[in-house]
Amino acid sequence: MKNSKKVISLLMASALVFTGNPHNLTVNALTQYNPGVTVEKNSTGKSDADYQATFVYEDQDERDAVSVSVTGSLQFYKHDDITDGFINTGTADGAKVYDAFHYEKGMFNTGYGLNGDSQSYELTEVEDERFEVTLPLPGNLYYYDYVVTYEDGSQVTIQDPANKSESNPASKHDSGHSIFYVGNSNNTAVGQEKIYPRTDEKKGTYSFVEYQAVDGTKQPLGVYLPKDYDSSKLYKTIYVSHGGGGNEVEWMGIGAVPNIMDNLIAENEVAESVVVTMDNSYFGWNYDTISKNFKENIIPYIEQHYSVSMNVKDRALCGLSMGSMTTSTILLQNTELFGAYGCFSGANTQTTIKNVDELKNVKIYLTGGNVDMATKATTPEGDVGNPGKTVGLAKILTNLGVNYEMDIKDGAHDWAVWRAAFTTFVKDYLWDTNDILKPAGVSVENNIDFSNVKDAPYQATFIFEDTDQRNAVSVNVQGGFQFYKEDEIGKYEEPDDPRTPVYNAYQYKEGMFPTGYVLDGSLIKYDMTEVKDERFEISLPLPGNLYYYDYEITYDDGTTVVIQDPANKSPSNNLNGHDCGHSLLYVGDKNNTASGQEYVYARNDKNGSLHYDTYTSLDGTEQPLGIYLPYGYDSSKVYKTIYVSHGGGGNETDWMTIGALPNIMDNLIADKEIDETIVITMDNTYYSFDAAKTVDNLTKNIIPYVENNYSVSKKSEDRAICGLSAGGTFTANALVSAYKEFGYYGVWSPRNTVIGPLVEDGTIGKDILNEYKNNVYYIGVGNLDISLRQNQEKLLYDTLINEGISASIEHKNGAHDWYVWRDLFTTFAKDYLWDVKTDDEGKEDIADGNIEDNTNTNTSDKTNNKSKNVKTGDEMSLTPYVSTLFITLASMILLVNKRIKDRI
Repeated sequence: MKNSKKVISLLMASALVFTGNPHNLTVNALTQYNPGVTVEKNSTGKSDADYQATFVYEDQDERDAVSVSVTGSLQFYKHDDITDGFINTGTADGAKVYDAFHYEKGMFNTGYGLNGDSQSYELTEVEDERFEVTLPLPGNLYYYDYVVTYEDGSQVTIQDPANKSESNPASKHDSGHSIFYVGNSNNTAVGQEKIYPRTDEKKGTYSFVEYQAVDGTKQPLGVYLPKDYDSSKLYKTIYVSHGGGGNEVEWMGIGAVPNIMDNLIAENEVAESVVVTMDNSYFGWNYDTISKNFKENIIPYIEQHYSVSMNVKDRALCGLSMGSMTTSTILLQNTELFGAYGCFSGANTQTTIKNVDELKNVKIYLTGGNVDMATKATTPEGDVGNPGKTVGLAKILTNLGVNYEMDIKDGAHDWAVWRAAFTTFVKDYLWDTNDILKPAGVSVENNIDFSNVKDAPYQATFIFEDTDQRNAVSVNVQGGFQFYKEDEIGKYEEPDDPRTPVYNAYQYKEGMFPTGYVLDGSLIKYDMTEVKDERFEISLPLPGNLYYYDYEITYDDGTTVVIQDPANKSPSNNLNGHDCGHSLLYVGDKNNTASGQEYVYARNDKNGSLHYDTYTSLDGTEQPLGIYLPYGYDSSKVYKTIYVSHGGGGNETDWMTIGALPNIMDNLIADKEIDETIVITMDNTYYSFDAAKTVDNLTKNIIPYVENNYSVSKKSEDRAICGLSAGGTFTANALVSAYKEFGYYGVWSPRNTVIGPLVEDGTIGKDILNEYKNNVYYIGVGNLDISLRQNQEKLLYDTLINEGISASIEHKNGAHDWYVWRDLFTTFAKDYLWDVKTDDEGKEDIADGNIEDNTNTNTSDKTNNKSKNVKTGDEMSLTPYVSTLFITLASMILLVNKRIKDRI
């Protein structure tokens, strides 16, 4: 049969014309078209259509195809034939259908015939099972399928094998039809001007991803990203649903969403937006389940994986047909999820209305075709009780006094209407191009807005978007943003000293220093401005430093909470969730920052590593450690160790985050200011800073664990200990009961020190005091530190000096806070601990791994011939201790191995 038909086909191909339809266009018989569809300009002059499309189908089935026809969105109607009553009565009387050969300008196409009269175009068999037909067509995006009848009487409807719809490779979903473009943006149907692909580089991208749905399964999403998507920017989101039987691919293909968005964004018709499509067919159109899935799964997934605004005003939802039923359900039941709703061809009018007031605060756009089965109603005045009808929802909203826009398009229940509807919704009802928002969190830039605060070289913009179910009525930012002048500080340690003036960020002058609190214990609170619904912003002029901050939120029910910035949470210990309790903000760099903070900034190279570990503690429980390893850590080498304690209420993460210890060590080591050293932090809060337990736990559990698991020296002169506040007291306790375990002690802002009374009552005798002389002591405190009024750091210093023990004390600008403690740690590590050892040729003397034989025991590198530079700080003097001067000097001469390097 196939061979006999080939002879007939060849004879037909030799003719000058072929006619598969009485109105078929004349085609040059010598033109050989490829399988698929080819679009050309219509040069025959026999139709108002400016183009012609030639369909070529070559059957590959084993059966013999006896006829082929093409169907799709290839029927046309005249606008004037459509009675105004159609959307109220649903009657298609007078709506005469026209085929492509009778097209006249001004007609619009539909995806089906209104009265069961969809047009089918027979293809002519021009060769053995090669079928062709040419149709005159106006500009538009068309879909089509082939209906193939075989000699055995069977019939199939298929996509064009040579032009299959694009699919999602993972789900295998596609648009269900073959599609092709005719015309261009200047020659197309009304409403279709934006559907054509751009010919320049201003094109976004789309892809398909998977998320975990509400039932725990992996389900697909389509995600369109605008051109040059940048995760440092913040984008709006448009969530778009298909209709019954559809999927996540349809809007990206037959719906032309990527092209529409590319054109609208390039032409500045809408703010840059991310568009998300999904597969709601999976849920069997259970609207409650779909709504829950949106709220708990899709939206959180997108907001976690893409840089999009979490403000409801920056989210829009739209859908067609059953997707419009979904959209209207969420509109009426979960209004708060989106700021704008587009219902295209359908509405669920049988659902409960949750909150009429919320409905009045969102944008609502209703649309459908003028011959759309989901637009029409069943009674002349519109039947509110008829589910699925757009006019029914319009009636409900009208009765509630809710504003909406109703826009009837030329067309039926098909994609020509929905593409036009999406274009209108996005272009006319969503966000202007100047409505670009920075992402929530904090950003730092040069000071361009505060000309009256010229001494602050930077400005930080804080943005908080509330996602709580309650309404936030006010938000302020607070933290380390109080400033003081050094020359206005009196004798703060004296309780009756007049209050030192405090300044806010807007009053900053060069030379001021920040504190973590006002001296009366309060904080300066900076009220943020609500720029949009529950989006709050403020900018502060700031000098360089590492700041901490939190948000204080007041809700409409009167409750107030203080939280970290949800968009900038403190880094945490991945093993137990501990963090430093505040959000952090780096401003400036090492060349433009406060004195003492030069080393807190992260390097671009030679970075050590930080990880958290656990050890078995004194009571048998597993407790956390923070471990800093220097750049290039090598287990064949031997390293010094510093054990560092936080203060009351803190934990092992404090020093590693707000304390900037890894950055400080990276910089000091890279600059050869200290020998390569491992730093260990612990959680002393677990033992409530019990003096005996914390020290015993350190010496009997932590140190052995570290020395068994890391390549470190076991010599006391290669260990240092330091701590702040309660951790300063902990260090002072270690000085008493573990004086042989460490060579260096840093005691900062202590709340209590016990050595004085123990020396006075003889508990600590001369033999032990002589042992103390082998160690180095660096005591520090802020000049506005509450610890000054407890006088503990001075009592410790006095006791040591009076016993002829060399010690150093220093006051830093600041209060009982991290600005002081970072500065003190930097000074301790840089000026009091171990130098990088070099041989006579200037090469580093690296231990070969034999801890006992090869560890460098010369710890005099920072004290060698520098006795004159033992620090007393700005507020302290050695004058009261003249009586012990000779004893002190003598002990310092003996302390050849423990002196302080010249501080240049």
